[in-house]
Amino acid sequence: MKTKNYTNWLRNITAACLAMVIFTTSSMIALAGTENKSLMGEITVSGNKTNSFVLLNGESAFTGRTFFSNGTIATPENVTSTVKLGKAGYITMSPNTTLSLSFDEKTISGTVSAGNIEVFNADGVEVNIKNADNSNVSVVPMNNARQDDDDGVFGGNSAVGPVIVFGAIVAAAIILVAVNNDDNNVVSPIR
Repeated sequence: MKTKNYTNWLRNITAACLAMVIFTTSSMIALAGTENKSLMGEITVSGNKTNSFVLLNGESAFTGRTFFSNGTIATPENVTSTVKLGKAGYITMSPNTTLSLSFDEKTISGTVSAGNIEVFNADGVEVNIKNADNSNVSVVPMNNARQDDDDGVFGGNSAVGPVIVFGAIVAAAIILVAVNNDDNNVVSPIR
């Protein structure tokens, strides 16, 4: 009877681990696209109120909102915002600022119609942002020491982490069944 319970337990754990691995790898394959994918940025909002927001293409946007290239961001009074553009850099916006922004891997461009911004760009990223009076905006090179490469063995697009976890669970289940295989008691179905 014990062997049957351990066998069922091992079967259930193995099925759950296989389902996890299939889900993990299928989502990685589904999210892997061609090189023509649209770049995205992330908006961070800071203000005096807990429900501070910016206007993104005329709609309210809170911290964590995704920003696609070719859009307009406006900060209201007493609200600042940071637009993180991935490895291209980031832009900080002061209160009462309106920015029309487009970007790709090698260029950040746009127009500031009101307010002030600072652009922090990575090496090799060209910045072409103009003020309403056609003057250039201040551009600050991004610090190369700060990199977003914190994806370790278990992060990023690597399948190494889930495979290691799956292997460890299967090994623990096999060892548990092998060590506890002491089913010498025969249980009769007749009482």
